Amino acid sequence: MDRGWYWRLGLVIGVTLLTVWLLIPSYYSLFVLERSQRNNLALLEERMPAWAPPAKYRINLGLDLQGGIHMVMRVDTKTALQKRTERRGDVIARYINEKQLGQVSVNTDPEALQLSLTAADPKTMDAIEKEVLATFTDFVKVSRNGPTLVLTPDEGQVTRFREESVDQAMLIIRSRIDKWGVAEVDVRKLGTDAIQISLPGRNDPERAKELVGTTAQLEFRMVDDTTDFFRQTFTNTPPPEGSNITLDTSEGFPQLMGPNREALLAYVQPTTPADRQVLLECIPSATRKGVCDSYRTYLVEKEVPLTGESVTGADANISQLNEPEVNISFDAAGAREFELLTEKGTGRRMAIVLDDNVQSAPRINERIGGGRARITMGRSGGRPLEVWLADAQTLALALKAGALPAPVTTGEIRQVGASLGDELIRKGSLASIVGLLLVIAFMAIYYKIAGLIADVALVLNGLLMLAGLALFNATLTLPGLAAFALTLGVAVDANVLINERIREELGHGKTVRVAVEQGYDRAFWTIFDAHVTALIAGFILFFTGTGPVRGFATTMIIGLLASLFTSILVTRVFMNYLVQGRNAQTLSV
Repeated sequence: MDRGWYWRLGLVIGVTLLTVWLLIPSYYSLFVLERSQRNNLALLEERMPAWAPPAKYRINLGLDLQGGIHMVMRVDTKTALQKRTERRGDVIARYINEKQLGQVSVNTDPEALQLSLTAADPKTMDAIEKEVLATFTDFVKVSRNGPTLVLTPDEGQVTRFREESVDQAMLIIRSRIDKWGVAEVDVRKLGTDAIQISLPGRNDPERAKELVGTTAQLEFRMVDDTTDFFRQTFTNTPPPEGSNITLDTSEGFPQLMGPNREALLAYVQPTTPADRQVLLECIPSATRKGVCDSYRTYLVEKEVPLTGESVTGADANISQLNEPEVNISFDAAGAREFELLTEKGTGRRMAIVLDDNVQSAPRINERIGGGRARITMGRSGGRPLEVWLADAQTLALALKAGALPAPVTTGEIRQVGASLGDELIRKGSLASIVGLLLVIAFMAIYYKIAGLIADVALVLNGLLMLAGLALFNATLTLPGLAAFALTLGVAVDANVLINERIREELGHGKTVRVAVEQGYDRAFWTIFDAHVTALIAGFILFFTGTGPVRGFATTMIIGLLASLFTSILVTRVFMNYLVQGRNAQTLSV
């Protein structure tokens, strides 16, 4: 046996053991826990053995298999745009007065999205028009009739605002649902002004409607850095065993960190001072969008000196120092409150809080006047600039979401019965199993020993697909079950190509060893080309499709990668063992 055989064998054994290990949380979640307990990660951790992987690595069942709530929320971008136009009218009038260009009155036509600026002194209108059009570039001139100038929002700005309104609504909805504890929530844009929400495992439509339909609250809260609360708590009361709560001082001050939001709050709340509150910041996963790898604690004052109602705008960009930053602006009342707040809090940190979740906690370096502020994100931890810029854009959306929430109404809400999901699981699983057994029987009868080897690889291929779904915390849907059966067929096809190649080489009078080697070598590029082509189609479906289509694409992509591994590597290990290890002179194929 050559050395290459041994490393291939070691790789196959290692991957097989890892596959079985990764499937433990999925087994306990689907077959040990009751249906009502499947979303309880803490209970799942308790039931599993200590050496099992974390409970988050499990197969999630989609709405069509598990049952739950399906919602479509309509974002009223028209009303939001009308309110924005009215506010911008007040800003323009205040700007003209501050510049001492003259006195103007503002009238708004909400339906036409037009502002009419009328000058008290017609002689000042020329200077006012020139200054307004040069400064407020998000508006364009409609007409000028004597002392009256009519403006309307720029079409590009209107389009951008509509898109951002939906993005802001999605951010708010996901934040609220995350606090509800739905692990497999699917929130995605539907068309131009709607949001589709799937809440698997939930059965209270009215509660869901109340949860996502209310307005988010943006607050500016002062962080208490004067006490050593978290260090004392961690020292005096050790965290519960298995909670993985740690004391972190990497930011220059002690904070607690842990992977479980509820466990972290339950640990600190009993000893929190009456005039203080503990809030959490999500530490996002570097690989999975919308997932928190852990949470960081902040001790903030209960008093709320400033809310998001005073914010008039927020934008993310790159500074001259090549660092991401967020520029925010306030209305007149908010500007005065913010100036007073920064004057009193110079040297302290200020938490920007959206729905009780800390989005950022920048340090106040000096008193900030003029109604404008800049939050410098910095760059630490070796993360790429693009990742930091994405965080800055998320923060800007959060700031604008609190300042200008577009009204959200329920366009559709329905409950999907869990009994239907169980029936779909049974029928889909039955179809996959029957198809798998028929293929296994055919391969064993037609290709004999080589067919049995292909059958072993086929079973491992199915397990790899399930383990891949668990590893990436993917959601298995009914189309995903269809992709599961389809990909098993593709895997069989690869083994058929290899076996037919080996037959062809044996028919030319070559020895068994040479036939096997050349059979695999000559079939490799055909198999590789077919899989890569299918993978390209799968990635296109994944990035352009919606929920069910993406579920199909996810399962197909994982299955194709598993098929390449089993057909090229796993079956070759067994073939080499028969031909080289046992020195077989004939091969039943």
